[in-house]
Amino acid sequence: MKIALHHILILFCFSTLFQTIHSANSTNSTYYYNQCAPSTCGGSILKFPLGKNQLCSRGFLAATCENNSTVFLVDQNNPYIKHKVLQNLTNEVYNNRALRLVDNSLFGCGPIPPFNGPGYEAQRWGMLGAFYYSSTFKPGTFFNCTKEPDKDTLPKMLRSPCLECGETSNFCYFYDGYFGQLDSCLPFRVAIPVNITNNLSAVRNLRRVLQEGIEVQWDRQGNCYSCMENDVGRCGYVSQEKKTSSEEYCFCRDGIHSDNCNGPVIDLEAPAGKDITIKRQKHKTGLIVGIVMAGAAFIFLGASYISYKRRHKKHIRFRSTDDQVLKRYLERDNGTTPASIETFLHNYTLGRPTRFSYKQLKKYTNNFTQKIGQGGFGSVFKGQLPNGFIIAVKILDETTNQIESQFLNEILTIGCIHHNHLVRLLGYCFDHSRIALIYEYLVNGSLDKYILQKKKMNKDQSKNTSPPQDVPEIVTLTWSQLLDIAIGTAKGLAYLHEECRNKILHCDIKPHNILLDDKFQPKVSDFGLAKALNKENSHISVTRGAGTPGYAPPEMWYVKFGPVTDKSDVYSFGMVVLEMSGKRRNFDVDVSKTSEMYFPEWVFSHHVQNAYGDGGGSKWHECQGKEEEEMAMRLELVGLWCIQFEPSKRPSMKKVVDMLEGNAAIEIPSAPFATNLSTCGYGNECENALVLNSIAPFKMAESTGSSTN
Repeated sequence: MKIALHHILILFCFSTLFQTIHSANSTNSTYYYNQCAPSTCGGSILKFPLGKNQLCSRGFLAATCENNSTVFLVDQNNPYIKHKVLQNLTNEVYNNRALRLVDNSLFGCGPIPPFNGPGYEAQRWGMLGAFYYSSTFKPGTFFNCTKEPDKDTLPKMLRSPCLECGETSNFCYFYDGYFGQLDSCLPFRVAIPVNITNNLSAVRNLRRVLQEGIEVQWDRQGNCYSCMENDVGRCGYVSQEKKTSSEEYCFCRDGIHSDNCNGPVIDLEAPAGKDITIKRQKHKTGLIVGIVMAGAAFIFLGASYISYKRRHKKHIRFRSTDDQVLKRYLERDNGTTPASIETFLHNYTLGRPTRFSYKQLKKYTNNFTQKIGQGGFGSVFKGQLPNGFIIAVKILDETTNQIESQFLNEILTIGCIHHNHLVRLLGYCFDHSRIALIYEYLVNGSLDKYILQKKKMNKDQSKNTSPPQDVPEIVTLTWSQLLDIAIGTAKGLAYLHEECRNKILHCDIKPHNILLDDKFQPKVSDFGLAKALNKENSHISVTRGAGTPGYAPPEMWYVKFGPVTDKSDVYSFGMVVLEMSGKRRNFDVDVSKTSEMYFPEWVFSHHVQNAYGDGGGSKWHECQGKEEEEMAMRLELVGLWCIQFEPSKRPSMKKVVDMLEGNAAIEIPSAPFATNLSTCGYGNECENALVLNSIAPFKMAESTGSSTN
């Protein structure tokens, strides 16, 4: 009974509050006049039809001001859709009814289109419905395709340069006008200067051209413009749902008028055109009652809120330490310090990944029926967006202590950047206790199943088992493919280390986190342990023992070996490259000879020292011809340079790319180990040597099947 009475009382307060405030606003002659007051942003004036309040702007857009200097037009239905105004909005601009703006996702090096959320392109294009293009621009559809479309099904299209900042293997086209969907292509509607359409393929930097913006104009429609003459009245709408030229009104100091402040005041609640008389005393009384009732309502709502929070303790709350991490990230990026993750996500715009609801993800994955992977942070499911784009949905395990940092790291690193060899984060879900990350789906899975398959095959044979009939046979990668994978992965890491605005350390490079597309091109994935730092900072602080045993460098396990830097990723990459060249784990207790147990040392002593020292060398590679042997040797030498015990001896990832591509000479590496492991026994000396080379943790993981990720 108490609960029912409590709820009835809250509903009564809501009803009374609404009626009182509505009455006060209806009789408040200056309410709309004040709502549409002009404001400034640097040298710009924000007023109808480009007001900050949506009641004072056309379409579903409203003007926002950033850093008191830059004006953006933002879609109020989708804050990801954002256009930057490229000029000061002066009275002359309003008189000429023309301005220059640009889609803000074209700045930086994010993906184009910035994401492929449901309805995104229609919303983005519809936002500009209040404007039309000047005659010097031609609207059309840009297509970014992962494979060349079938020429028989292609409409009349122009081959176009792609919009990525770096290298890309994609195929890009421009269609004169609107065109819906093409298989394996993402649409992005643009307007390009008419003078370049005849020779679009010759444009060297189309993204730079588009960053110069487009000129849009608007009509002087409706009855309202005479209202604004001599700054007497202010134009706007009384409802966000009724934003047409016939619903534009003139807001004046004494009330609402139909076209100018000289006509009669109208009552929108009464029959059209009926005059109203503003009774000041009535307004004053109504306002006082409204304030009193508002106070009472807030008291009851506060009590209800506390009760609600107590009943929902299971909902995820981000710890204060995570808020502090987020605060540091955002202070560095844009000076904001949100108090909660929800505040951050609300402001997380500028062409970033789409926010999905859990209900949407259930629909896109057919209720999570097709599981394609399992990691330390959760399960991965295959899904499909309404436009046919295949996705991988990682549902983060809410029982994991690191779920918050995993989520933040992903959207604050890979969500802000785009590179051909970094997996693309399309979106995320933050729906109470359900947290998920949505990626592009890569059909060939992770690298580990290709380079470590020999050992698994031997185990299956020893058990007299065969793989299930519905599982496709894993292909054997050629040496050329292995080298290409190493080069692509190195380019992705070099981009993170040297080309991003803030240097990003991955901190968990391993074969499982290198995914392969349909052409076996690699993409680095899983940024849950990633760390970002300013370019002037050389190292970061991490929890010792982070990363995966066997791939993490000594400095990530033991503080006395130095700080964690970008050279730590180099070490992990080197361990992966050596596993690629050997097609086996670097530490394997199942080998026939104990001297071959630690593969990097065996490679150095039997292959590098012999081949380059004594002129011998073992032909263990299964290589066919001198060209393949050269590829295998290049992988080995680069791998040995990368795993040097002293970080200062390891090359940068940019240097690694040059060595792998044959653009830089590869010298004979020195021994990368602190101690010769093959001669060590089982005492303290051996244990220390194992520790120094990060093998002990890896051996532990081998025997227990555990991993930190």
